Amino acid sequence: MAFIHSIGLAKAPYAHTQKGIFNFVMEMYDVPERDAEKIARLYTHSEIETRYSAIEDFSLPKSEWTFFEKDAVTSVEKRMKKFFEIAPGLGVEAVLKCLSEEQLAHVTHLITVSCTGVSAPGLDIQLMKLLKLPSTIHRTSINFMGCYAAIHALKQANAICMSMPEAKVLIVDIELCTLHFQLDYSMDNIASSLLFADGAAAALVSNEEGLYSIIDFYSEVAFDGYKDMAWDISSSGFLMTLSSYVPSIIADVIEPMLLNSLTKMNITKDEIRHWAIHPGGKKIVSEIEKVLSLTKQDVEVSRSVLNDHGNMSSVTIFFVLERMRQQIKAENENVYAVAFGPGLTIETMFLKSC
Repeated sequence: MAFIHSIGLAKAPYAHTQKGIFNFVMEMYDVPERDAEKIARLYTHSEIETRYSAIEDFSLPKSEWTFFEKDAVTSVEKRMKKFFEIAPGLGVEAVLKCLSEEQLAHVTHLITVSCTGVSAPGLDIQLMKLLKLPSTIHRTSINFMGCYAAIHALKQANAICMSMPEAKVLIVDIELCTLHFQLDYSMDNIASSLLFADGAAAALVSNEEGLYSIIDFYSEVAFDGYKDMAWDISSSGFLMTLSSYVPSIIADVIEPMLLNSLTKMNITKDEIRHWAIHPGGKKIVSEIEKVLSLTKQDVEVSRSVLNDHGNMSSVTIFFVLERMRQQIKAENENVYAVAFGPGLTIETMFLKSC
């Protein structure tokens, strides 16, 4: 049996209040008068207080912006240059919070995860150099899978550990979503500016007992949401589509999907003690809470991570799992994790506390 042995988290360098980001957005966009009140209301009721970013501009007056310009498109090249200035160091910080130098020397596999920065050579090779990992290490990169990618990475790490008893798999997940702020005014871009944030996480997966034992995984694609959650590359950066229909689509499919996953995992809903829900946004958490008849306590951790950090894409579920440890009182408590992403893809994971 494989375990999530340890988790390390790293915040992006600049903390921004939701109010500060709202002021930036109103300065950046020529918001039609008819929309101004609606956008202000969305920010006020987002249940997000703070977000972290690789960019300082979001808390600065327009005259002091250094990355974005109001009337000029920020190129993909500029965004990727900034990503690789910030991401490797942030990844190293998360790794060193996850495992000791002695443990680092025994890592056999490296899985890097990101949907916000890509290059070749990429994060995997940069982290190998910075962490002085052996040049022969097995490495895999999971790119452009969106918010559910961390669970997919854990699935890959679990498979490796099942096939190689001595395996020690290091996952490094880095998302700098705010680099992809878009100049064009649209409600999709408003939704992205309202939710997304930056962060990094590392996790060590091995066959040695740790924080959580990994029991099973289950995934489905809800094709009804194929066009409602998407992540595309354009000449002006990465474009997020997150329609207002996503919470209702998730609400429609989550109950039958849950039943399918529980059947496969051979557990019942009543046996689940902790719900590690990816907080994609206030409405998504609320719909899941309602449809699955969860309590406020069941979604407390997800809401608190959303409040303190926003949606860091795939990194977020690691923040939820790490914070959830404060609620866990005993061994073998059942933990059910779920995350959503483009497609519309739903990934679930069944863990037990150690």
